[in-house]
Amino acid sequence: MLRTTKTSRWASAVLALTLVAAACGNDDDAAVQVDRGAAAADDDATPPSRAVGGVVVSLGDSYIAGTAGRWKGNSNGYTNIPRNTEAFQRSDTGADAYDNYGVVHPGDDCFRSRSAEIHIGGLWASENLACSAARTYDQYPDEDGNDKPGITATGQLGLLQQVAAERPVAMVVLSIGGNDFGFGPIVAACVQGFLTSSSLAPSLCSEDQEVLAKLTPEAAASVQTSIAGALGGIVQTMRDAGYADTDWTLVSQNYPNPLAPSTAQRYRQFGYDRQVKGGCPFYDADLDWFPTVLDTVNGTVAKAVAEAEAATGKDIETMDLTRIFEGRRLCESGTKLVEETANEADQLQYVERIEMIRVSSKLLDTPYDVNESVHPNFFGQLAMRSCLRQVFNDGDARSGACLPPADWAVVDANGEPTVTFVPA
Repeated sequence: MLRTTKTSRWASAVLALTLVAAACGNDDDAAVQVDRGAAAADDDATPPSRAVGGVVVSLGDSYIAGTAGRWKGNSNGYTNIPRNTEAFQRSDTGADAYDNYGVVHPGDDCFRSRSAEIHIGGLWASENLACSAARTYDQYPDEDGNDKPGITATGQLGLLQQVAAERPVAMVVLSIGGNDFGFGPIVAACVQGFLTSSSLAPSLCSEDQEVLAKLTPEAAASVQTSIAGALGGIVQTMRDAGYADTDWTLVSQNYPNPLAPSTAQRYRQFGYDRQVKGGCPFYDADLDWFPTVLDTVNGTVAKAVAEAEAATGKDIETMDLTRIFEGRRLCESGTKLVEETANEADQLQYVERIEMIRVSSKLLDTPYDVNESVHPNFFGQLAMRSCLRQVFNDGDARSGACLPPADWAVVDANGEPTVTFVPA
């Protein structure tokens, strides 16, 4: 049966296409853009004592803030699973899974998860200053009325300055640039096309001129400059706080691919399973085009790192997450919904449900916030933490890429998936 254009609530869901655009950040011409820059210099600044250990700090957007990290698995929210069953509960932090920090670390709905990658533990304390929907610039407020601090002196760099003045900072990790490209609106356009057109005459985001305009060489060059400026702002903030460049590590991470290609999808393009059961309303052609988006974004991040290194003279380590979720991406063959494994007694076996969180909207009866759409769940956060742990290497940092585990159900001594680290 071919999926038609106007059918039940699914077409009406598009009216809420806050969708993933809200998850990753919408275009925001009305947002106040504050110039990037380092925190104000203090001529008398001296860094805290360099005791063993120290604090590791995350800056940036939802992918490093830990958005969606409160969920142990993915569910379609409709079939055969009571909302109060243990298998469907949030992660072990429960209702307090997100720390938005209020006036201490400002930002509304920043979705900073306690399972976020920065919390590596051991000798290292951690501060998660990242914020869902963050860009290189501040949005005070954004179009939803929320304050979203960017990588600026009046945003996350100002928070970093406070931490660096009070505690010895050992590492700063940055994830930024996806929202500057309009990653959320790109995904939303793909979803909207799927929900409002027929598979006989599909409306493809991969052919949408407004989408493609976000990915031109000119657009990429602009974002590259912004990311390089953000990295430079971090370096200057630490220098102003009295740190030598060799006192601390700076890591730039890129973005994982959340979507499996058409050949690896659990659900056919035709019918309703792909959106109803899987929560992955994308045409095959768009799924196969999506790596082009990721190549543009991640290629720009890499160029910005090189630009910032040349401008500042500070070494910047890189963490490549591109392939870390292969085999466990949204709707990928081999993944499981919570309701498909609800009788598993061993908590560790939940890791088999590492699938990304489904696309959600306020008109769809799912338990997920729209901001959590197409983000890693609890175990995905732990996988990224394992990668970061290996990049940091107890202070002897090195660049590299993380590949998916051979077996997601096998965890290491930290209770994290055994991702494979490949040094650069």
